[in-house]
Amino acid sequence: MQVILSGVAGLWALGFFAHRRHADDAKFMKDLLTDFNNRYDTLNNDLQRAIWRDEPFEPETKLSFIKYFNLCAEEWLFRQTGYIYDPVWVAWENGMRQYSGDKRVRDLWREEQKSNSYYGFELPSGEQAGRSEISE
Repeated sequence: MQVILSGVAGLWALGFFAHRRHADDAKFMKDLLTDFNNRYDTLNNDLQRAIWRDEPFEPETKLSFIKYFNLCAEEWLFRQTGYIYDPVWVAWENGMRQYSGDKRVRDLWREEQKSNSYYGFELPSGEQAGRSEISE
């Protein structure tokens, strides 16, 4: 009888651990998404205005795009470790393509790549905007 009780207690503990781990992972992912989305929201208006204007980027605009590149690289890094689900990544990647379709952004990205400070992240090509497949 004691063996059965020990087995039940062990299974209960294992189930509790698995549930707790899943809950912790879900909270971590939610916190990541909230942080990434909040950071993007602070950049969005400046980035959109820059794309809509047909003039060279001002230094402040370049800095906003550099912050955006850093954000994208961090998102990519967490995707590589399995914390960003494919549907979320596809949506974000399509947003990246919106910006990389602009020659000024591509030129700035090429200049920034020389620093080799984006964890291996590559800005998706703007020519593929609207693509819905997952790229590795």
